Amino acid sequence: MGKWSVLFLAVALIAVSGLLGTSTSACACVEPMPEKELRALIRKADTGDIRAVGQVWQEYAFVREDRRKGKIWASRAIRVGDPHTMASMADDWMWEGQRAIDKRHKLVFYDAAIRLLENGYRNRNMLSTCGPGGSNDRYFYIANLRSARAALATASSGPSSWIRSAGRKNASAAYHVANHYFWVELDQSKRGQWELRASELGDPMYAGSVVDKRPQSDDIRDIVYSLGRADGIAKLGDNWVQQAVTAELRDRLARARHFASGKKGKFVDPNCKAA
Repeated sequence: MGKWSVLFLAVALIAVSGLLGTSTSACACVEPMPEKELRALIRKADTGDIRAVGQVWQEYAFVREDRRKGKIWASRAIRVGDPHTMASMADDWMWEGQRAIDKRHKLVFYDAAIRLLENGYRNRNMLSTCGPGGSNDRYFYIANLRSARAALATASSGPSSWIRSAGRKNASAAYHVANHYFWVELDQSKRGQWELRASELGDPMYAGSVVDKRPQSDDIRDIVYSLGRADGIAKLGDNWVQQAVTAELRDRLARARHFASGKKGKFVDPNCKAA
């Protein structure tokens, strides 16, 4: 993303947040960090630490609820492209899009989410495949970007053409329809129906990861099928994307086999634990 595109995005998002209110959910359950610690974090941000910029924004926006400083640091986080902050901001805009009634507003919110996530993509190597709690942060970043793009596409065109394509066993089209019935036209029944269909067709995002509970054997079958469809994974993006998605699918497979064997308790990915 070019310099002027980033500046435009920063100004546009902050202007919109001024109209709608801060697009974050402050939590009074978190105590503000000590001033000495915050000053040290600001010094790190001022010396070019991208993650520190995002952490300062989070402190002002989520914890201290300081709107003025929150906007200042939001602008800085967008300029440097902290991917953690981009993901957090994009998530807020996606929820705004889901709640919006007017289609024009939905398109604005989804587009804003896409621009944020694409802006943070340049710093994608800051994301880990073994984040807090064992989460594959790289995969979830990719999944969020694909979801935002799909929401924008189906909100623009409507779901009909995607439904027809899914009827021809197009896994990506089934993914788009399932995504549509969560973000664009919330319908949990249709969402579950299309998630199941996308999983059966081997879509990497839904294979073995559907909202409706079903036998572990079905999850294993769909994950194995998806892993075998290298073309489907390749269509999602570059090698970085493909590696992150493949790692997520392998983790799902190990998890499903773990519980299918009758084991109880929390599953711990041995690869993530070793990392």
